[in-house]
Amino acid sequence: MGLFSKKKVPVDYDAVFKEQYKSINQLLQQANNELDYVIKESLYELIVEKYKELIAFIDQGASFDKAHFVALYQDAQKELEMLHQMNQDV
Repeated sequence: MGLFSKKKVPVDYDAVFKEQYKSINQLLQQANNELDYVIKESLYELIVEKYKELIAFIDQGASFDKAHFVALYQDAQKELEMLHQMNQDV
């Protein structure tokens, strides 16, 4: 019976990657415009997680420069740590 059989659709990691990267850029823009550092920190937490997903997409087959996105991830991580420290000091 073909009731439960489905064709496996290959995942287009490049397309998924581009959509994810587009959302990261929107979050970065929002974080840069945010005046409240607590909200900015939470946005950067989300940005860091999304960069981790981008790197995972590259590992799964997306054809983008991994070193470049690892560097962007590290920059976002540093920004998050700085914001976290600032929020603790207040």
